Amino acid sequence: MNAKPEINRIYASIAVAFGWLLFLALWLFFYATNFGIIQNIGILLASVVVLSIIEVVIWVPWALNQE
Repeated sequence: MNAKPEINRIYASIAVAFGWLLFLALWLFFYATNFGIIQNIGILLASVVVLSIIEVVIWVPWALNQE
């Protein structure tokens, strides 16, 4: 079955992506100089994990309803 997802899920994914990019830009502009390279990589990885969790919460319920 090839059902289209609700438009709200798509908009939510786009909003999350832009929010993540905004977070990264603000982090790099205001806070990155206060931390070492390893700490900044840790923040990047932690933000990717949070981004992934949010996207999973958005999309898994839709995927589970597909047959």
